[in-house]
Amino acid sequence: MKIYLVRHGQAQMAAGRRRDAPLSPLGHTQAGHLAKWLAGDARLDGDTSLTVGSVVTSPLTQARETAEYVCAPLGLPARVQHTLTEADFPLSPELPSSTAPFVRRRGRLLSERYLDFRAQARTALAELTRCAAESGRPVLAVTHSGLIGTVVRAVAESDTFHLTLYHCGITALDWSDGRWRLSHVNLWDHLPVPLRTT
Repeated sequence: MKIYLVRHGQAQMAAGRRRDAPLSPLGHTQAGHLAKWLAGDARLDGDTSLTVGSVVTSPLTQARETAEYVCAPLGLPARVQHTLTEADFPLSPELPSSTAPFVRRRGRLLSERYLDFRAQARTALAELTRCAAESGRPVLAVTHSGLIGTVVRAVAESDTFHLTLYHCGITALDWSDGRWRLSHVNLWDHLPVPLRTT
């Protein structure tokens, strides 16, 4: 079963609304390009077409607005899934660090708030997986960079890396043969170069 995690379009960074903000003009353009691509002959690579059976979204404004663009040409409704909400704290400082590459990280415990958010990300993935299993169709979730990165870390069973994700970039997961396959991370081929932002 396939799960597509899509980061929302670029949001306006209004004072006091960093976490829940509407799309910027560029974000609207990014979401429009994503929707047009999905409605056409969307391909993850030369052989793999991207089909969507259902759309779920974070309740935050930038994700809901992006989902509206995605849903319109597909003729699908968007269902809000609260576990797709972004963390309310910066994630990168919460992750373990090391003095050099490939040196074993020691001594730093993960914070309670990161562990809670990681549990939320695992719950989000379980809910998406259940939705895909029940429908027999791929699920596309419009969410946030922190949530997508944490889902990938949960699948990899490692909190030792950080992902920088592009607005409207696609990360594709596939559950088959008793394991997760991370087939695409941060796919952005559908966006013209001027629309590629982090």
